[in-house]
Amino acid sequence: MPSNPRVLFSKRPATGELPIVGQHIIFDNSRAIDLDDVPLKGGFLTKTLILSPEPAMRERMRDPKTDSYTTTFVVGAPIIGPGLVVVLRSEKDGIKPGDYMYGQTPWEAYTVQPYIEGRVAFDLKEWAPHTFDMDSLALQVVPNPNGLYPLSKYISLLGTPGLTGFVGFNGLVEAKPGDTIFVSSGASGVGSMVVQLAKLEGSVQFESTSCYPTLNIPRMKVIASAGSDSKVEYVRSLGADVVFNYKKESYESVLQQHGPIHVFWDNVGGEALDAALEALLPRSRAIACGVVSSDNVPPEERYRLKNSHLIMKKRLDVRGFIVPEFIPQYFGKFMEQVPALMAQGKLKSEEYATNGIQNAPQALIDMLLGGGNAVGKPIIVVAQE
Repeated sequence: MPSNPRVLFSKRPATGELPIVGQHIIFDNSRAIDLDDVPLKGGFLTKTLILSPEPAMRERMRDPKTDSYTTTFVVGAPIIGPGLVVVLRSEKDGIKPGDYMYGQTPWEAYTVQPYIEGRVAFDLKEWAPHTFDMDSLALQVVPNPNGLYPLSKYISLLGTPGLTGFVGFNGLVEAKPGDTIFVSSGASGVGSMVVQLAKLEGSVQFESTSCYPTLNIPRMKVIASAGSDSKVEYVRSLGADVVFNYKKESYESVLQQHGPIHVFWDNVGGEALDAALEALLPRSRAIACGVVSSDNVPPEERYRLKNSHLIMKKRLDVRGFIVPEFIPQYFGKFMEQVPALMAQGKLKSEEYATNGIQNAPQALIDMLLGGGNAVGKPIIVVAQE
């Protein structure tokens, strides 16, 4: 029988502690699986193709007694996260062998779905109000691209990062042609989507007639930060007007030079948010999508805002969000528009691949550390078809 290697969540890190491979996250190759005879019990058997390490997974490592927006991982069970799988066998109506599926799945080579190990027995009464059950983001059949685009796009543009940027942009940015938006972590999967949407949104072309020539309404001006020179070049290639390496130039100095700004899309928090509050125009808005600058920093060492008073004085709208809030309203639009924009070359992405599930634990930690100089959305290729 083939082995069924997996990645286990073995111990909760302390608040602000960077998880350690071999202590908090462990690779386990002790199990085997009979692919022909494993009971499906009305479900279906999947083979994992690609996994997606994402910042929100760090929040799922916390103690469940600590209130937050999402349910937690189960100690001793496989890590659960977004992934692309292919169906090998099925007893479930509507799902057949050969189907590609995307959604939450265990970090293991093969799984009888819906998965049981690692699933939280969710009872909202036992969690903080508005906690989201991540296990409810079940696998969904996705189209076979038939060579039109790589399967890896289901982890980037067509996956959670692209969806996050798309629904947040459409639901909260209120884009106006000519407005200026600042996007922190512009090279990330989410940030790169927002950068591109800001250059698309507001670009309107009228049909040319003898009376009305073709007009191009100006797009948004995009300022973006990134953590390395290679990432700066990548974001610039996506169309951003001003891109800077925040490790070489301060947020404050760049925004003073190229602001003011109408919208701040924040994936980072900390110093980026502080500088943006100063650069935002009165009655403008900040959208908090992530706080990666503090995820792995002990509470007593985290950056403290100096400009929070400007929220009142400028009458700013500061809004946090998570993707499920906007899925009912925008998911259909996402699935209709994003593949078409990809096919037209108007939306692009790079993926940075780690090969082999045995390397998944370190790939997850590398993502939490910002990925170094690697350009593109981190993905873990577990198997080819």
